[in-house]
Amino acid sequence: MAFSVYLPTYLKTGYGLTQADAANRMAGFVLLAVAMRPFGGWLSDRIGPVRVLGGSLAVVLTGALVQSLTPSLTPVGTLAFLSLAAALGAGSGAVFALVALLAPANKVGSVTGIVGAAGGLGGFLPPLVMGTLYGTYGSYVVGLALLGMVAAAALAFTGTGVRRAVSRRAGVAQPQPH
Repeated sequence: MAFSVYLPTYLKTGYGLTQADAANRMAGFVLLAVAMRPFGGWLSDRIGPVRVLGGSLAVVLTGALVQSLTPSLTPVGTLAFLSLAAALGAGSGAVFALVALLAPANKVGSVTGIVGAAGGLGGFLPPLVMGTLYGTYGSYVVGLALLGMVAAAALAFTGTGVRRAVSRRAGVAQPQPH
């Protein structure tokens, strides 16, 4: 949701779109992200949330880097934005699947609430950063590069720490042979 908050401003200043066109594109971005959230959860149930989250973060990294080059809006920019929306939505579904997998059964509600609140609060930071960086440099390149760096760091953590935690939890849940 954080990216969608700033998307109309970005589309107006970066691509010269009208307010109405930028708002319509933002609505499409949000709808795709929201639709992909349950898909990310469903896919996590089938292939594992670490794989889904890792794949989602890889797409976010790629989309942010492509978009940092300010490609033409049609078709590359639009594909980058739609890929970001789909990946961010699916990744969100995977995060909640991880909560259900890793949190103790009697704490899932509390942990889900905290994760949701952190996501909501985290939604305010990226638009502020993007606006500040645009105001300072007159370009979105640095902000999008930072988004890519955060995605890369989260991808590395998912591939190491989160994967280890899931493996450890799976090992605890498995009965040990006598």
